Amino acid sequence: MLKATLKGLLARKLRLTLAGLAVVLGVMSVSAAMITTTTVGSGFDSVFRTISSNVDVSVSGRSNVDAEYQGKAFTPPVPASVVDELADVPGAAKVTGEVQADGARPIGPDGKTISVQGPPRTGRAWHGETGMIRLKEGRGPTADDEVAINGGLAALGGFTVGGTIDVLTLQPRQTFEVVGIYGFSNGLDTLGGSTEVAFTEPVAQRVMLGKPDVYSSVTVTAADGTSPNELADRVAEAVGGNYAVRTGDELANDTAGDAMAFLDIVKIVLLGFSGLSLLVGIFLILNTFSILIAQRTGELALMSALGARRRQIAGSVLVEAVLVGTVASGIGLGLGVLVSMLLKSVMESNSGAQLPVSLIVPTSGMVLAFVVGVGVTVVAALVPARRASRVPPVEAMRASAAEQRSLTRITVLGAVAALVGVGAVVASLVSDLGGNRWAALGGGIVLGLFGLALLTPVASRVLLPGLGRLLGRSMPTKLGRLNAARNPRRTAITVATLVVTLGLVGGVGVVAESLRADVTTRVGTDLAADFVVAGDGVTGRAGGGAGGGPPTDADGRIMPTFEESVLGEARGVDGVAAATAQYLDNVQVAGAGDREPAGSPASGGSLEELTGVLGLEKVSGSLADLGAGEVAMDTETLSERGLRVGGSVRVATERGGWREYRIVGSYEPIFLLRGPVFSPDDAKREFVSALPAIGYVKLEPGADVAAVKGEITDLVADNPEVSVQDQTQAADAASSQVDIAELMLYVLLGLSVVIGVLGVINTMALSILERTRELGLLRAIGMRRSHMVRMVVAESLVMAVFGGLLGLLFGGLAGAAVVAVAGLAELAFPWTSLAIFLGLAIVAGLLAALAPSARAARVNVLSAIAYE
Repeated sequence: MLKATLKGLLARKLRLTLAGLAVVLGVMSVSAAMITTTTVGSGFDSVFRTISSNVDVSVSGRSNVDAEYQGKAFTPPVPASVVDELADVPGAAKVTGEVQADGARPIGPDGKTISVQGPPRTGRAWHGETGMIRLKEGRGPTADDEVAINGGLAALGGFTVGGTIDVLTLQPRQTFEVVGIYGFSNGLDTLGGSTEVAFTEPVAQRVMLGKPDVYSSVTVTAADGTSPNELADRVAEAVGGNYAVRTGDELANDTAGDAMAFLDIVKIVLLGFSGLSLLVGIFLILNTFSILIAQRTGELALMSALGARRRQIAGSVLVEAVLVGTVASGIGLGLGVLVSMLLKSVMESNSGAQLPVSLIVPTSGMVLAFVVGVGVTVVAALVPARRASRVPPVEAMRASAAEQRSLTRITVLGAVAALVGVGAVVASLVSDLGGNRWAALGGGIVLGLFGLALLTPVASRVLLPGLGRLLGRSMPTKLGRLNAARNPRRTAITVATLVVTLGLVGGVGVVAESLRADVTTRVGTDLAADFVVAGDGVTGRAGGGAGGGPPTDADGRIMPTFEESVLGEARGVDGVAAATAQYLDNVQVAGAGDREPAGSPASGGSLEELTGVLGLEKVSGSLADLGAGEVAMDTETLSERGLRVGGSVRVATERGGWREYRIVGSYEPIFLLRGPVFSPDDAKREFVSALPAIGYVKLEPGADVAAVKGEITDLVADNPEVSVQDQTQAADAASSQVDIAELMLYVLLGLSVVIGVLGVINTMALSILERTRELGLLRAIGMRRSHMVRMVVAESLVMAVFGGLLGLLFGGLAGAAVVAVAGLAELAFPWTSLAIFLGLAIVAGLLAALAPSARAARVNVLSAIAYE
């Protein structure tokens, strides 16, 4: 029996190869995710352990705001007085104040900031050739206008000793002379791809930490005979609970953990694609084995008649599945290694750094990927194997390959699942389910998709004739339409891959388009100003509307800011009626009673002026300009925190920490402003940056819009991170994050559509083999080769269009439900994108028909008539 199975497998190797491709792609993604994250993670760990190798104990401030809300919390600096205190700690041989922080953005010769994806852009104080730092050229900085840079930055920007470099920090753009270029003791020009600018200590304190006589951390070196752990305990006792005290190993682990957050995203994306690939692959494998079993009914019946038991027949099918899964998984593992090498090279190229480790292949991860690939193949073959073992020999001897079975059972089951799913979705829309609304919606969508899959066979009987008529009424087209509808179960499984992938694509498109429309509407409604002066995407985060966190730059770090004098000069431009600054930060707001503190975006500025340019609606109290220690809050925050106007509230700012404020007024929250609003003086003192992040400019009636915009643009010309935007541009900038997320999802889903196309190709190829005799008879009675091609193309197109329409319709409805539950102001359908996706489904149908139609046209009449 095993020998017969192996021979049969070799005879059908081409057909099974197409089914195995889905497993190859899925296993490739799983293994690539495991290898890439393990390799890069090990590289980061090696880098940070090397950096921390000379650190016995590190002392740093504790974040005032929860990092879970902000994403990457600002750490308050350590006063210089702590250095003197730690010098008296027993066992401390040396105490050094360090200035090192992310946010030194160098400007290249092209006038744009030099951006590296992932690694930090570090600004530090120069303390000479200490630790790993080694000068390669020149000397260290000694004057306020001098800097040294690492070799990685010198290479990226083409900087040389004796030249100049412009740098953006917490301070506006400044020009420095490059007096030195340094590398590291391990021979590298950069650690992990970071760019570094070293200032004199007073300058570094001012531009990187925002005030003099402070340090980002303090390094304590242990005396001989004192262990780092012992010293850490003594240091912690000396400084109290306001500071974080860590050994060098703990510091390396924490720093590497921050870097691993980026790798987790890469891993999730790759595993998401692999999961979707394997899910779609189940349909492809199931369909392939089902058709093969139908074609081999005579062969299997003969085996049964000769004494093969059901278990042996089912086992032969499962052996085929195991062999296909094993070969496909093995190929997938090999391709996963190649993809990991490519990803590692791309990361090193983008960061400009060479990872200090070679490719690491984790055994456990590879075994997991292999087992998943084989397991998916076997699971998909279980139903065909069971079906093969239950066909009686006499019946199978005369059965045709196109076995027809009743659709009543799956239709009833599908109708029940669909109704329950629709009911759950409706309940999430109309009922007050609290935190269970999203669970009800998600469960309803999954059940609805399951019900749709079971109803697809009966739907194909109803819809395929109509779709076929749209392609034409010629005899080849009619035959193609009838061929597509002759086996509803097979058609349903074939198009299931397209339904799933295009359903997800359609849903993502509707949600993304609705988000864009919502942002555009909200910005247009909120914004009474004519121009916005801000960095890319900052307006979308000002009210927490596009991400719930503080505004940052394109790399998720320090937000773009500009000099306050820009708005002062803008007020003097002819045609400008008002120019208002908005300072931004992230805070935590304490609640009344036993409510836990909660994160919130925060703003600072002249409240009276902000009311004029943003159209704030006062609810109670006063929205006049705030004094020191006063805040105005939106009604949602007041309600959630149990607060009231006239009372007091404790608020923690990132730099200033916890402080009590008096609530003097409340307003209705808008997209561009929510959370507590501080006076300008409090904002400059308590926020991370004392510079404004957004400026609003309102014009006088009849002003020359283009001329005014040109003059204001000239005022920020020296800051490449900041631009002047009109209302339309501001709305586009606010929704830019939606565009990035949508593109990433489309790429992910687009790769899965490829597997859907493979499913159609496989079904068409197997269908042509199954109907060899029928095709020969058609040729014998006069059908031309061109008609054969048109018939097969029509069959493929009908199935592709059917699957595409079904998937996009389901995805559109699911996306609309998500939009409704999310409470977005606009429901928008991306008609152009949906039409493009449907067009891609049609192209997929044409591609799927190429090889099968050519084979059908080349059928030898006499051989086909004699074919069994």
